[in-house]
Amino acid sequence: MKRKLMLMVLLICVISTGCMNKNDVQLFETKEEAISNFIEEEEAIHKGSIIEIDLNDHETVLLFKQMNTAYYLGLTTEVNNQYSTNRLSSGVDIGNTTGAMWEFKTDNENEYTIKITKQKEDVDSIFNKDLGVFITIVKGKRRYEDQNVKNFITSKRIRSIQ
Repeated sequence: MKRKLMLMVLLICVISTGCMNKNDVQLFETKEEAISNFIEEEEAIHKGSIIEIDLNDHETVLLFKQMNTAYYLGLTTEVNNQYSTNRLSSGVDIGNTTGAMWEFKTDNENEYTIKITKQKEDVDSIFNKDLGVFITIVKGKRRYEDQNVKNFITSKRIRSIQ
């Protein structure tokens, strides 16, 4: 019994020290500085492409393309007129599929679902030639086969960063 209790205490200590505290976030004067710092820290990004996507809730997500077919999300957050950028998801490889879809939550507790596909599957999806995919982001949850969803991306223009 003591052994199990010690193991649980040790596990809790490891988990609590390994998790990042929001107060530990590095802040920058501009959004561009925050993104540049993130790119420097994430070595895999140096060989990929990044696009910045503004959402209707005045939030900015970053879609990264690593290698040929792997994608993941980042988030740029504004805190007291300063900015930070962090990773929101693990990499998703769409090499052997038509696309992928996953849910994510922002620092403002907004929940979204992103769908990236090689062919246009959603009526309101936006194609980005730099990443070579169609992109749809909806607020809340959705099913993969839903096609008539409202894209939560603010504009048809998605800014390429790298």
